[in-house]
Amino acid sequence: ASIGSSCAGTIGDVCIASTAKGGSDSAWNEIVAELQALDPSYTMPKTPQDNRDDYWQVANDYCEKIGGGSLPDSTALAKIANALYGVDNISTANSYNSNSSLSWDANKDTVFAALGITDNPSYFYLWSSSPNGAENAYFRYFTSSYTGYSNYRRYDGDRWVVCLGD
Repeated sequence: ASIGSSCAGTIGDVCIASTAKGGSDSAWNEIVAELQALDPSYTMPKTPQDNRDDYWQVANDYCEKIGGGSLPDSTALAKIANALYGVDNISTANSYNSNSSLSWDANKDTVFAALGITDNPSYFYLWSSSPNGAENAYFRYFTSSYTGYSNYRRYDGDRWVVCLGD
């Protein structure tokens, strides 16, 4: 997508400016390399208290500097979840709220395509725009039968970054 002006995909009124990247440590190394191409001094940030790789900060930096948008907030992630599960009642009020009576809707391939997820996973995670202190940040997890939030900022090379546009 051109930076800040168009959508690479849409899910309802959610504009995906830059489709999914990440999902593995090697993919995150590629994201860091893209950031280093803009700023050769860029290195994998570390969490302040325990000095572990800070994948959330890389995701945030990627959206701001390359992806043409911002990380999704809890409302946008709930809209993506509602589309993926074919419902309209997934909550954003409680970061830990899980709904365990779901299944991926028949339109899941359309949602995956809009997100840029091509390998038809049985589960995936998307970072949110919400840090939770110096060591944590919220992400929404999606499985074939439930969704919810968690908030670990480190150990998370399997998370994906999706950048939203206006």
